[in-house]
Amino acid sequence: MALSLGSALATKVYLGATEVSLAYLGANQVYTSSAFSAEAQDYFDRLDTAGDTTYTAYKQPLANYIDSLVTLGGAYWDDMLSATSFVGVGIQGITVPLRDGMTVPTQNNFVAGDLNTLTGLLCNGSTKRISTNTDQSNYAQNDTSVSTYRTETVSGTNPFYFGTNLANGFGARGSFITACYGAQAVTGSASTTVGLLGLSRSASTGYDYRSNGTTGTRTTASVTPASGNLDIFAINGTTSGSFRLATYHAGSALDLATLEGLQDTLISEIAAI
Repeated sequence: MALSLGSALATKVYLGATEVSLAYLGANQVYTSSAFSAEAQDYFDRLDTAGDTTYTAYKQPLANYIDSLVTLGGAYWDDMLSATSFVGVGIQGITVPLRDGMTVPTQNNFVAGDLNTLTGLLCNGSTKRISTNTDQSNYAQNDTSVSTYRTETVSGTNPFYFGTNLANGFGARGSFITACYGAQAVTGSASTTVGLLGLSRSASTGYDYRSNGTTGTRTTASVTPASGNLDIFAINGTTSGSFRLATYHAGSALDLATLEGLQDTLISEIAAI
């Protein structure tokens, strides 16, 4: 229940649009300063609307992650087109965007048993995927980044982590990353290693990719994109391989190592609770 400032019955109290903390001085209910930033509180409000209650134990790590993204701004927050967390939330929260205004993704066939609050969401390589409901046409040909964060090694020889189209698209499968309509980069043991797996193109001449905690560069010209929905745990509707992810993002080009560092912190802080 959320009531206005001054209600003796309130379990949530708002000063304007900002939630403030409740405390007691003897038998009297008093109000302290705002518990979280406006951006974090907005995310929590939308988790509430989705019916998620699991997240309440993990508010601080989630808020820290969001606040770090907000501080960086640009591609990390304002220009990010799709991003959710699969850690620190319940099954109802896996499709709640980090920022209001992002396209709301659709989850296909995941159930509560697929979700580990500390390590994320497990797909089965056949029927389970997240559709971001964004198309390649939503992403600039030479200003795009996408990533997933794996928390367990992979079962299967050719896992489809994310992608829009196998022809003139962008995505990651097996030990290969195809970035923004260019030729593939080989990422070594990417199919089995935990951590961030992603790509970022900021020029027509080549792109960066990250796997195994290392960033590489592939020199290859971009081409006109084909049509295709960006899926997570799949490539344009096609699934392969079973693996667990903690989070994902998609939007404009950014520094993948910086993003991985923030996600490392998010996962370690959640695990510490």
